[in-house]
Amino acid sequence: MINTAPKFKKIVLILKDNLSTDSDIPSTIKIVNEDCGMVVTGGFVLITEDHNSNLFDEPPSVVGKVYELKDIDSYKLYSL
Repeated sequence: MINTAPKFKKIVLILKDNLSTDSDIPSTIKIVNEDCGMVVTGGFVLITEDHNSNLFDEPPSVVGKVYELKDIDSYKLYSL
């Protein structure tokens, strides 16, 4: 995880669905991230999730996701 990123229990992103064919009803996509950190920088949102492995052969890992701010409709943050 990014060491300086604020950490959250859960982050819910609502993304704009630009592929929607119905212009009267705005379409969105909901993405949920748990036990993660979030940083807003420039025109992007960076979200990192820790994945702790219970296996002896596989070390813990961090998965990062990058979203453009123009694609985000809204978000909700759940504190630890």
